Amino acid sequence: MTSLDGAARSRQVAATTPLPHAHAHADSRHRHPLWDALAAGFTSIEVDVWAVRGKVLVGHSVPMPWRQLHRLYLDPLASLIAERGCVYEGFDQPLQLVLDVKSDADRSRPVIEELLASYEGMVSHWRDGHFMPGGVAVVLSGNLSGTVYAAPTRWTATDGRVRATGLDIPADVMPLRSDCWTELFSWRGKHPMPRRERELLDAFVADAHARGQRVRFWDTPDRPGRARSAVWSTLLDAGVDLIDTDDLSGLRDFLLARRSGT
Repeated sequence: MTSLDGAARSRQVAATTPLPHAHAHADSRHRHPLWDALAAGFTSIEVDVWAVRGKVLVGHSVPMPWRQLHRLYLDPLASLIAERGCVYEGFDQPLQLVLDVKSDADRSRPVIEELLASYEGMVSHWRDGHFMPGGVAVVLSGNLSGTVYAAPTRWTATDGRVRATGLDIPADVMPLRSDCWTELFSWRGKHPMPRRERELLDAFVADAHARGQRVRFWDTPDRPGRARSAVWSTLLDAGVDLIDTDDLSGLRDFLLARRSGT
């Protein structure tokens, strides 16, 4: 992506078709991760974060002091929503921001909660049990996956594991269930999917959906080709809610072609 100012980026997002099934996985692989994902219409974006000395830093393997979550993601989103009233016109759901927490779990959540509290007009939250909707919903994953947090005001929800079926955790606390594809399935898109594995996939999706939770798998095939397209088609046919990819344009083209029936 060439260098664009805020107004040009806003116009670019305004002209984009939002894709409800698109999840941007690796922010570290893109020069402008937020804007690249928004320009492609992605409605769920994952960010690797570290809570260090009261700040939330962005980085995959190590925290990057010059890359702070509020500067790279929260402030631009706040400006976009303040200007246009939403992220995507015609899309009535909040943009999902999945924070893959790399730092210590117990120390990280208070820091993240405090940061998000300064974006009250933008971030969805719960106050005394009442849901307060916003243009962005934050889900914690990584070291905070599956952790239940009780507080009078809560700014974050949690990601859980797809394989942990039968969980009695409300969807407002755990709206998303994610898991590693290669740890659960041997199928990589070549030849028909084994019947037993398709039945397992259907059972995982049914369990999550019965609880009002969305489903995502990471580490699915992501190299362009028929195998990847076969996996993506199977996931959508099975009702998987979010397709995980590093190839933003590849998934966008796939979803738009599927939508148009081509």
